[in-house]
Amino acid sequence: MDRTEAGLNPPEHPMRRRDRALDEAEALGLLEEAEWGVLATADADGWPYAVPVNHAVVDVALIVHCATKGHKLENLAFNPKVSYCVVTEAEALPLELATRYASAIVFGHAELLEDEAEKRAALRALGLRFAAAHPDLVDREIDKDLFRTAVLRIRIERATGKARR
Repeated sequence: MDRTEAGLNPPEHPMRRRDRALDEAEALGLLEEAEWGVLATADADGWPYAVPVNHAVVDVALIVHCATKGHKLENLAFNPKVSYCVVTEAEALPLELATRYASAIVFGHAELLEDEAEKRAALRALGLRFAAAHPDLVDREIDKDLFRTAVLRIRIERATGKARR
């Protein structure tokens, strides 16, 4: 039995509109470009939970932060498998009854960072992504809020993308 059959790797599903498929490098590029995305988890009863969050990409992994307790952490304690979706270039085309877009979906396993140095480095990468001109502010906020902030690293195991440009 291979890793996918054993449920260790995300299954692949054929894309209906292959003419719009992006290769993995393009999908990962969209992930780096997008300012936010939607993280999907599932609880012990199989109920899905999808929540918008911002992210940073560090070493082919997503970095996400959250409170130290809550729905997403409860789900991840039961099942660390996640998917994450981003959309860029979204523009309605009313006269075509269509939308111009580029999107990426990644699959992976989330892990809670426990090591303080790892947490700080991940939060700094996330903070500098959105406030690159203000590293002192980023560091002050990390010092102030580190104890009440959980940091997730999602190791990307598969990435797909699709675009209508």
